[in-house]
Amino acid sequence: MSDRHGRDNEQLPRQIVRRKPAVVGERRREIVRRGAPSGGGVQPPRRRWRPSLPHPRWRPSKGFAALVGVLAVLVMLGGGAYWALTSPFFKVNNVEVTGNERITSDLLVNRAELLGESMFTADLASAQQRLYGHPLVAGVRIERAWPSTVRLIVEERQAWGAWEQGGVRYTIDRDGVVLSSVASPEGVPLIRSSETTTLRQGDRVNYQAVQAAAEIYELLPRQLGTTVTEVAFLAGKGVQVTTADGQSALLGDSSAIAYKLSVWAAMSKQAMERGINYTTIDLRFGNRPVLQ
Repeated sequence: MSDRHGRDNEQLPRQIVRRKPAVVGERRREIVRRGAPSGGGVQPPRRRWRPSLPHPRWRPSKGFAALVGVLAVLVMLGGGAYWALTSPFFKVNNVEVTGNERITSDLLVNRAELLGESMFTADLASAQQRLYGHPLVAGVRIERAWPSTVRLIVEERQAWGAWEQGGVRYTIDRDGVVLSSVASPEGVPLIRSSETTTLRQGDRVNYQAVQAAAEIYELLPRQLGTTVTEVAFLAGKGVQVTTADGQSALLGDSSAIAYKLSVWAAMSKQAMERGINYTTIDLRFGNRPVLQ
C-alpha cells in the first residue's frame, strides 16, 4: 500500500488510525497500551517481592573479639591440663631405687608412697621426709623421669666407730646414730659410755662424745706422739681419753679439742723436764690445767 506520494509501506508509520467524527451518545473505544506509564515514558521492570531480614545494629569490637579468643585458648589449656592430671599416661607406675645396700628397695618404695600418684602433683618433699625417717638413710634425692617413673637416689649411713654401753657394743656412724648391735670391725674408734640403758637402731648417742673422739683419734698422735687406747664418755664429766703410755686426760665437751690437746702436750713436756709424775690431767677449764 502506498500513499499519495507513492512511498513504500516500509517507510510509512506502522499504523494509521483514522478516527471518525464523534457521534452524540456513542461510547468510543479507547486504545490502552498495557504497561505503558501514564506519562508516556518506558516503565521499569517490576521487582519481585523478597522478605526483608532485620539487620543487627550491634557489631563486636576488636577488643571483644580478642577477649573471646583469649577465653577460648584458656578453655583449651584448662581442658588439656585436666586431661594431663587425670590421664593414666602420667601416673607414677614405676619407682626405681639406687644406692641402697642394707635397706630393701620394696621397703623404700612403700615408705615413699608415690605409686599411683600424678607425675605433676606428686609431693616429692613429703616423700623425702618419710624416707629420712628410716634410721639407715643419711640422704635421699628424688627425681621425676617422664612420663611415669620416679627415681629414689639413696645414701645410706656408713659405719664409723663403735659405742659400748651396758656391756653391749653398737656400731655407730659419724653422726652418732646407732646402726646395729653387731660388733664393729677391729681398729675403728671406740667410745665406752658409763650409761647402762639399752640402745636400738636409729637411736643417737651423745654427739659431743662422738665429735670429740673423732678429733682425738686424728690429732692426738701428731701432738703427743702416742696412740689412743680408749675414749670414754663419763656422765656428768664428759670425754676422757687414755693413751698407750698410760696417761689420761679429762677433756669435757667437744669444744676446742685441738687447743686442749696442745695444752696437754705442753704440760707433758714441762712435767718431764721437772720430773713430775702424773697420771691424769684435767683440761676442762682451758688454760688452767690440773695435774693429778
